[in-house]
Amino acid sequence: MTTKSAAALPAAVHQLTGERDVIEAARRVHRALGDTNRLDLVRRLAQGPATVSELIESTGLSQPLVSWHLRRLRSAGLVTSERSGRESICTLRTETIAEGHALMLSALGVANPAAWVAPQVALPNAQPLVDAVRAEEA
Repeated sequence: MTTKSAAALPAAVHQLTGERDVIEAARRVHRALGDTNRLDLVRRLAQGPATVSELIESTGLSQPLVSWHLRRLRSAGLVTSERSGRESICTLRTETIAEGHALMLSALGVANPAAWVAPQVALPNAQPLVDAVRAEEA
């Protein structure tokens, strides 16, 4: 994304949809990512598609709990599922994470292109966030 298109995106998003719709869509994606169990599922699915059985095994969660969290992730557009015999194969839509981030910045009125950075640029500066969590847990 170029700096020019990044700066223009919030206005373009608001022109295509209502402001409340943008806020609600951003909230839905971020809320779905706001649970550690769902983040564990997303982390596993980031490695590749998985069956529900594989997700149960990798997370240690019960089948009803995995299914409940998958429904939340699907409703936010983060995960798709397709049937293969008796199993459901789940796939992460990684682009939805970026779209949710873009919507959140738009909903907040952030038009500064510096806020629209790639993870490899943002991660080195994220240490204070991790330190704050560690300090809170201590």
